[in-house]
Order: sequence, then C-alpha cells, then structure tokens
Amino acid sequence: MARAKASAVPSVSLFPFLSILACLSGALVVMICVLSIVQVSESRSTADANPSASQLQKLEEELAQQNLANKGIGEMLGATEEAEKRIVILKELLENPDLDAKGQVRIQLEIQNHIRVIAQLVTQKPNLQTQITKLKEELASRNIKPELLKPAIRVQGTGSGYGKDRRLFVIEATKDSLVIHKNRQDQIRVATSTIGADKEYNTYLNEVSKQKSPPPLVLFLVRSDAWGKDGSYERGAGWAENHFRLPISKLPIPGDGKVDLTEFEQSMKPKAN
Repeated sequence: MARAKASAVPSVSLFPFLSILACLSGALVVMICVLSIVQVSESRSTADANPSASQLQKLEEELAQQNLANKGIGEMLGATEEAEKRIVILKELLENPDLDAKGQVRIQLEIQNHIRVIAQLVTQKPNLQTQITKLKEELASRNIKPELLKPAIRVQGTGSGYGKDRRLFVIEATKDSLVIHKNRQDQIRVATSTIGADKEYNTYLNEVSKQKSPPPLVLFLVRSDAWGKDGSYERGAGWAENHFRLPISKLPIPGDGKVDLTEFEQSMKPKAN
C-alpha cells in the first residue's frame, strides 16, 4: 500500500517557548515572595529597635522622674539643714525678754512648721531612694538609649483673660514637685516635700509679692495627679496665698505632655509703665 504523502508545510512546536515562560514566571513569583518576607522581617526589626511614640514618651517621663528623684534627695538634705539652722535662730529669738506675746506666737508657729517639714523630709527620703533604684533597673532592662527618645506631645494652654491688667506668674503643679516657669525656657523645680522650707521658692514668692504695677497673679497649671490635701498644688498655692498674700488662680491641665506657654508669654513679661 502506498504511504500517505507528507505535508510540505513544516510543523512548529511551542514547547520550548512555553517552558521558558513558565520557568521565568515561577522565578519571578519566588523572588517576590522572598523580597516580601525580607521586607516584613526588616520592618519588625526596625519596630523593635525604635519604640512607638507612646513608649518613648513614657520612657522620657521615667527619665525625668529619675532626675527629679536624684535632685529631690539633694534638695531634702539642703532643706533639712536650712530648717534646723532656722529653728536654732528662732529659739534664740524666743529667749529675748523684749519679745511681745504676738511675736512669741508667730515664732512658735514657724518653729512648728519647720519641725513638720523636717519630719516629712525624713519620711520621704527612703521612698525617693527606692524610686531611683526601681527606675534605674527598669530603664536598664529595656536597653533603650535616652538619645533615641522623641519629643513628647505638647499640651496647648489657653491664656486668654488670665493676664489682663496683671502680670502673670506661672507655676506648674505635678505629682511630686512644683515647676516655676520664669519664662518659656527658664524653670525652677521645687520638691513637694520642701515647700515651706525651700529657699528658692520662698525667694521667688517674695519677689512676686513686691510686684505692684500691674498687680501680680500666680497661675497654677495643675496636673491630674497634683490634687489632694497633700498634693503639690494645695501645699504650693496655700503657702503662696497664706504667707505671701498672693492672688491665686488655677487651670487644670489634662494629659502628660509638656505645657506650651506661648499664649502666656506676653502676660509673663514685665509691663511697661
């Protein structure tokens, strides 16, 4: 039987092209998967190395508490020494035969106040030392450098009306201290336990009391943890009002951010006559 005549048109096989295309597509898929995994791993590593803003803010506050505690112990020792010296002087004044009854009562009250302050300082010193140790251990365990901390969120105060026809003196009341804002940059920190015996705070209030024209107004910016009978606001404002006869106003400050005194700046400056 005769064979079928072969076709004169040559056949084309697409197998090699399809194989190359399939291999290329597979290689691209593998590369994309690998790159995605690497990117996710790097982002997690970056997140672990760089804490979130809330964590950084908390660490910044803890560092500030540690610095405050360190400073507080030094202030306590100085305030205790000053109070003891003052008690000795006051006792000598009591022995003066020319001192009238009112003078004796006033001196005795001042002696009692200094004795109370010394007792509180002695009580709070171990607490501060414990707080310092605890904060150091916690910060060391986290192994985060302070220079990596980002600025905390600043709280905007509202100064409208507070400084009208008055010169404003701003004091921030926090949990463990008073922060005297002499201006937007210069600050003086006074531990709550030293109020009444702290030389810097008394000198500051005495200077404020000498302000006559325009009359002064002491504005306390009160944090949520500064209230209470023995809180920094009650003690600081009470001392300023009762012993220096200064007018007092208060403004609650929510949150833990730093206070922005931009709106207070003009009222805090000495006014031209």
